[in-house]
Amino acid sequence: GYVIGVLLPFELQDNSWEKKRKNQFITDLYAGLRLAQDSLARAGRVVQLLAYDTGPDTLMLKAVLALPELAGVDLLVGPVYKSGAKLLARYAREHQIICVNPMSQDLDLVRDNAYHYLFTPSAATQGRRAAEFAAASLGTSRPALLTYEDNRDGTDFTQAFRAAYEAAGGRVLTRRPFRPGSLTTGLTTSPATSPTMNSTPSPITLAAALPAADLAAAGVVVVASDNRLAGPAAFAALAKVPAGRRPALLAPGTWLDNPYLDLNQLSAPGTYFYYPKYYDPLRPGYQRFRQLYLNRQHLPPSVFASQGFELGLFFGNALHQFGPNFQAGLAAAPPQPGAIFGGLAYPGAAHDNQLVPLVKLSNLEIQPVR
Repeated sequence: GYVIGVLLPFELQDNSWEKKRKNQFITDLYAGLRLAQDSLARAGRVVQLLAYDTGPDTLMLKAVLALPELAGVDLLVGPVYKSGAKLLARYAREHQIICVNPMSQDLDLVRDNAYHYLFTPSAATQGRRAAEFAAASLGTSRPALLTYEDNRDGTDFTQAFRAAYEAAGGRVLTRRPFRPGSLTTGLTTSPATSPTMNSTPSPITLAAALPAADLAAAGVVVVASDNRLAGPAAFAALAKVPAGRRPALLAPGTWLDNPYLDLNQLSAPGTYFYYPKYYDPLRPGYQRFRQLYLNRQHLPPSVFASQGFELGLFFGNALHQFGPNFQAGLAAAPPQPGAIFGGLAYPGAAHDNQLVPLVKLSNLEIQPVR
């Protein structure tokens, strides 16, 4: 079999209820990995999990990385915090052991590192896939209006969207960042002017970033933000545009779980979501996973448990199919259907998952559109 080293901040030295509650997503992720280990074993593909507590900071991670035994594992999974991710990425490259980051969307973590993968699609890949969908399904006769939360993921998403949309023959009207802390206020740090495409615009409020005149001129508006106040602000701005000129909306799938949004807004015509964590709860693979998880944990699985299971199953199979250095095997393999999520694909030089589901809400059901 193969040995997988799991490096996660369990923080077992703190047994307080508050800490356990805060770290529930970590234990859920690991529980999913353990269940994947069982499923692989039933298929005759043995993997051993060695779990290491990396603690709340990089000091404990450095101590773990100093253990001689770690250099003998076949695959590394973790960590979840960015400072630790950079350390583990360097360790993976130096020791030539592939490392999979379970949660990050930062493409820079895996750039120029043949031994580092992201389990999820990067923000840039999400932007590119969203742009391809917009150009093919919504058309390019009217320009796109891009707004994004003033952070790294928002910047990466909209930059990639702009490049792919323009490559498909579309035009970007403007690209504006906004500050989530002032989503519902009238305070701004600069006027809502249209910056040049090569400039770095100053963050403003989302309402200022979506003036009615620009919305009426656009064919699609993108709001790249998971902030819970972004959805209400965006729909309020769109409501001011006459229905005949109202653009399509592309937003993160996290909006579908936003208690501040109602079903009428989420299922409005022309409203679509890019949703890397989309899964069909009626799918047989998910139903089987859910029952196995309930039998073991006596709780329904969270999305983090689902991620752990999918990650363990996919990369455990990759180890058995291609061996510990599976880069070339993954690069040449066709897209693989997921047991829970839409699937995984790492073609060519890609080191983040290239499959990004696009969905819409129709008849109270989430339906894939691409």
